[in-house]
Amino acid sequence: MRPNEYFNAISVAFVLGASANIVYTLISSYGESQGICGPEGVLIFQSPLLAIMPLNFLLILTGIAGLASPYVKGLMKRGFSKSDLKRLFLGMVASGGSVYSEGGKYCIRFYGKDLVLHTIFADLAYVIYNTRPGTTGARGSYVTQLYSKEAVRELREFSPEFETRLGGEPSLSFILEGGADVKVEASRILMSTSGWISCSFVNTTCGLRAYPKLGIGAVLPSNMLSDYSKLMCDVGLEFSIYQDKRYDGKGYLATSDLNTMRGFTDLGGFLEGTKVKRGEFAGIEKNLLLASLINATSFRFSTKVEAIKKIRELSYDDELKVYLNRLMLG
Repeated sequence: MRPNEYFNAISVAFVLGASANIVYTLISSYGESQGICGPEGVLIFQSPLLAIMPLNFLLILTGIAGLASPYVKGLMKRGFSKSDLKRLFLGMVASGGSVYSEGGKYCIRFYGKDLVLHTIFADLAYVIYNTRPGTTGARGSYVTQLYSKEAVRELREFSPEFETRLGGEPSLSFILEGGADVKVEASRILMSTSGWISCSFVNTTCGLRAYPKLGIGAVLPSNMLSDYSKLMCDVGLEFSIYQDKRYDGKGYLATSDLNTMRGFTDLGGFLEGTKVKRGEFAGIEKNLLLASLINATSFRFSTKVEAIKKIRELSYDDELKVYLNRLMLG
């Protein structure tokens, strides 16, 4: 058994044990009470359940925290409240999910090819709503489903646009009302869920040069473009809005500014473990690729093939990994 499996087993034991203890106490103490002496010798009656309730709930919370992923655990250790976590949960749904309710069924779905993100989505859902979603996959893509009336109701309070049949064009207002740390993590989540990295190669008099681009979205509606842009600006990242000529009023955010890219890396970058899924750099962790592309702008290449090979080599460089790990740990 792996170390994380030991921790999960212990966490499950905490939750189940404390929950069973509460049920047992409720049954065994039915009609009974405990007396304690109050001021002036007055006897005050107290249910045995109340005496142990704080301990039981402490054990349950400890168990839930133990079941969470390293990312969610880190947020909780940093003091993120349940309201803060709900803002991040909304960000994941708005950028990569949907809200559904019909025929008495209430379901929130999260889609994508990065299993790391599905784990984080499931862990946020479990910590917030105490319900573990299920994940299924086919042909390299996954869907995670949370069945929770409470979660659907709250998301629609945060963003009434979810009331529409197809999920609407969700607002990020609830996220924008959060604190600075929440906005930073929300920007990282949105970039990890729907962000992308590309690179063009241009011949110059000094040789072939690499020009990386960092972006988010593809055909975002105008209100979401505005919210995304505001969020990025609030955390110190300047992105430009580009309209997609094929779809009226829709587009994406992007930047070729190296300082903005470095700034995103300084904030923590993409969520750890998220990878590029297609193209010349498929399989490379996004943070490593971004750092490699920034580094590659100082190189001159003879051909595109040589440039891509060098960038891939840089992405697997051990020194670069150590540097990024130190950066992520602050």
